[in-house]
Amino acid sequence: MKTPGPLTNLQLLLLTWRVIGGWRAIYSGKDFWAAAVVTALCTRLWYATPWWADVISVTPSLLGFTLSGFAIFLSFGSDEFKTAISSSDELKSPYVSTSAAFMAFVFFQVLALLYALCAKALAFDPGPCLSKTQIQSLTPAADAIGFLLFVYSLMLALRAALRIFRLSRWLNWYSVVQAERAKAASHKD
Repeated sequence: MKTPGPLTNLQLLLLTWRVIGGWRAIYSGKDFWAAAVVTALCTRLWYATPWWADVISVTPSLLGFTLSGFAIFLSFGSDEFKTAISSSDELKSPYVSTSAAFMAFVFFQVLALLYALCAKALAFDPGPCLSKTQIQSLTPAADAIGFLLFVYSLMLALRAALRIFRLSRWLNWYSVVQAERAKAASHKD
């Protein structure tokens, strides 16, 4: 098997996008629609208040927790187990798929945080450059998108946790099978 060459950051993001299934996977995913429902239910939080304050206060801690969890995942299990869940086709590898789930989680958290910072920076009286009517007509949609990004990044936390739980079950099964094989081999001797 040929060793994969180094990828640029953009190429890594595009690979992540392909592994997670792209726009189709996002729009058809239950976590996106759950985020849309939560965004609709929380309209009062983002419609007339500075919603970005919550995002800016929550997301950095969540991002740190995510990166720590990602590092723990990378050290998870034995080398034999990692080999068992790996595939030469990166798009079909459970190991790469779980890594991509974490990468998507981090990406959407960073995107939500950057969006919130921009929303905070742009929350000012436009003066004579734009009419208040123009700004007021664009603001609710922009606020809804920002809050949706934030809630979606929270939903991805659940997806990443479920992937880790699935892998822990596989590790448990793998360990039991290995122990049974070792026991059977010792009985033959």
